[in-house]
Amino acid sequence: MRFLVLCAFLVSTTAYAQDWPTLKGPYLGQKPPGMTPEVFAPGIISLDGERELNTVFSPDGRIFMFSRQINGTFKMYFSAQNDDGVWSRPRLAGPSRTYPGHSDVDMMFAPGGKRVYFISDRPLPGYSLDRHNIWYSDFGPHGLLTPVALGPHINGPDHELYPMLVGDGSLYFSSHRADTKGRWDSYRAQFRDGRFDTPVNLGPAINTEHAEGDIFVNADETILIHNASGRPDSLGQGDLYVSFAKPGGPWSDDVHMGKVINTKANEYCPQLTPDGKYFFFTRGNELMWVDAKVLRQFKKSSDKK
Repeated sequence: MRFLVLCAFLVSTTAYAQDWPTLKGPYLGQKPPGMTPEVFAPGIISLDGERELNTVFSPDGRIFMFSRQINGTFKMYFSAQNDDGVWSRPRLAGPSRTYPGHSDVDMMFAPGGKRVYFISDRPLPGYSLDRHNIWYSDFGPHGLLTPVALGPHINGPDHELYPMLVGDGSLYFSSHRADTKGRWDSYRAQFRDGRFDTPVNLGPAINTEHAEGDIFVNADETILIHNASGRPDSLGQGDLYVSFAKPGGPWSDDVHMGKVINTKANEYCPQLTPDGKYFFFTRGNELMWVDAKVLRQFKKSSDKK
């Protein structure tokens, strides 16, 4: 039933050739990576000459989402796994068919997988068209329903970027606000009584006078990975850093993920798969993945601080 609903949701227009391969099994049937990052699904999802970013799996692992730049704007794509384990050809998601001149990107599944959050510069009363706001879309009987924007205590006067939902439904995201320490800071809004509380700055362990964003936090809020640019230890345009929750306390000071993950290019859009086995991120224009065991070495470095 899930597969039939998703097929109704997907659109026939696609940039893929007619000889879409039969992909079966977890993670689009791709051979799992080791401890060195590899391009995810080269020639299948990661296409030469195209710009892709974001790699997001639903909590049950049967829906895969990513973004691709089309005519200068980013659009959301879906692939779904049927009951035989075979993945459908990726197609443009329903909300991305509307407002073709505007972007939909930075998507994330809410707990339970029945709602998708994303950012968009689509028209929103009271906001200029150069602002990205956080929206959500619920799954209905025929796919994703009309997107709804979050309220003004979340969607402030500047961009809101990279929404991340954790196990209790609380929201992490990045923005520039009155208490922002640098160009961008990351925030957490507690989910309580069916709504998000006022966002709280994550503080100096995560946010600095530089630019921080693209924040991933796992479901139980024990691992945080984010992008930062302009720091003294940066290797390139933007690097990934990781922090671990202290027992009964705040986040540890973040740790640069070194040459294992970072290069002269921009590393961003971090995600751990729902089962915790693989770490996905974007490097430049390519979707990358690596065994999540790579994080263990950074935990040791964090513990020494």
